[in-house]
Order: sequence, then structure tokens, then C-alpha cells
Amino acid sequence: MKKILCCLALLFALTGCKDAVSGVTNGDEALITVGKTEITKNDVYTGLKSENGVSSIISKITAYVVEKEVPVTDEIKKEANEYLAEVKKSISDENWKAFLETMGYKNDQQYIDERVILSVQANELTTTYINENYDQLKEDFQIRKVQIFQTADSKVATEVQEKVKKGELTIPEAVKAYKDKVVTTTFTGNDQVITNATSLDSSIIENIMKVTEDDTLLDVYQFSADLKKFYVVNVVSIDVTLDEARETLLGISNVADKGFAHYLEKYGFTIYDIDLFNGINAQAPTYIVQK
Repeated sequence: MKKILCCLALLFALTGCKDAVSGVTNGDEALITVGKTEITKNDVYTGLKSENGVSSIISKITAYVVEKEVPVTDEIKKEANEYLAEVKKSISDENWKAFLETMGYKNDQQYIDERVILSVQANELTTTYINENYDQLKEDFQIRKVQIFQTADSKVATEVQEKVKKGELTIPEAVKAYKDKVVTTTFTGNDQVITNATSLDSSIIENIMKVTEDDTLLDVYQFSADLKKFYVVNVVSIDVTLDEARETLLGISNVADKGFAHYLEKYGFTIYDIDLFNGINAQAPTYIVQK
């Protein structure tokens, strides 16, 4: 299995020592001269380890991994073109050329090839990771399917809690019946998948995760720490399927980070230069996977 050694040909003659600083062979050899000014191999290498150089390395690492796991297909190209159409629509035709120039691209095709397709591949990589590691992710993120009624009025929460408990209303019915008291679009009352990363107070998440049986109404209404939000919660399912949970997991940035780290480990990504290590750690700490 090949290792990614920072994905660039200039990164050679590396050592494995702690806090090592790598170099290049014949570093004082001039690559370019302008009058009496010389640009040596060392100059280029030092520039490569600068902030901009590190950004380039990160891009090349990303491209390497996604190409290995998610080769470009006709479907990916189609999705990339659809995405480009949406971007152009949001920016407007008259501003598009200026946008491309600002981003450093000559034309639409270069933008698609170097940015959009890579983005689509990265998203597909996360999907692949979720599909292959769902059992572990389900445990890590404590995935549950719930119905939640939210209000800013504790009296309404008390009333809804009692009616749902007695079977007079379901939570979706309560959202419709008390629509003038519902103050959120996040929780619709319908079945939805949540995780321990969902924007609810930790105490509420903990109470949801304590439930051990499907279709369980929490005994009392829940409330936020600032006492401004009140929730009636029914846990519909404690064993959510991959198909039901996939979109929710795709929306969690930490899942994408975990997924990419997984593939970096798979391909043996190792950094041998302390300056590069620190640079990558500053810009993309999730790329640091070596022990």
C-alpha cells in the first residue's frame, strides 16, 4: 500500500526523527536566476512550507484520497454541473466572470475540474464512510428518531404534555393545534432523526438517550437552561436504520472530519517535517492522524 508523503515530489530526503526538519538534495542549487538574484531549491522548498504552500499540500492530499476512494464518474460530473448552475444562478451572469477571476480560475471548466468535482467527490467520500461504518457511528452519535413539540410557553408545554400522555393528541397533531405557540422550524413535530450533536441542551439529549424502548414519551416536558424553550418529546425509535440516518449524519461536520481521517490512516498519511506538521495542524488539525 502506498503512503502519502505529503503528495509532493519535492518532499524527499526526509528523516523519521522527532521534531525533524526535512531538506532537499543540493538545496543551494539555483533553479531560477534573475540578474544576480538566484532562486534555489531551498528557497522553493521553504516557500512550500509557508502558509500558502501548506494550503496547496492540503488540497493535494484531499485530491489524492478522494481520487483513490471516489473516482470521477459520469454521475459525479452531472452533479458537479448541476451544482455549478446553482452557483452561477446565485451569483448572477454579470458577476460570474469577476467571481471566477477573484477565485483564480480562467473559465468554468477549470472551476469545475479543480473545485466543484473535488467537492462532490469529498461529499461522496463521507457517504461511503457512513455506509461502511454506520454501526460505530450509530453508537458514537447516539442516533435516535424522535417527535418534538417546542414552545416558549411553559403552560402550553404542560398542557400538551398531558394531552399527549393521555392519548388525546399526538405530537404532530399538537404542533398543528398550537401552531400559534410553536416558535421553531427546527422541530416540526414529525418524525426526525437527531444525534448527540443536535442543538438541544445536553440535559435534554441525556434524557432522550436514556430511553430504552421505542415509542416512549418522556415523563415530563423538557426545558432549556435559560428557561425560554420548552419541549414535549416522544422517542419514536432507538434503533434507526442507515437509510433514515444518512442525511442527518452528512450534515454533521465532525462526521466528514472523522471520515477523512479514517482514509488518511488507511493510506498511511505521515508527516516527517515538524514545520509542515505544525502548518497542517494549524490549518487542518483533523488531517493529523499519525500517532
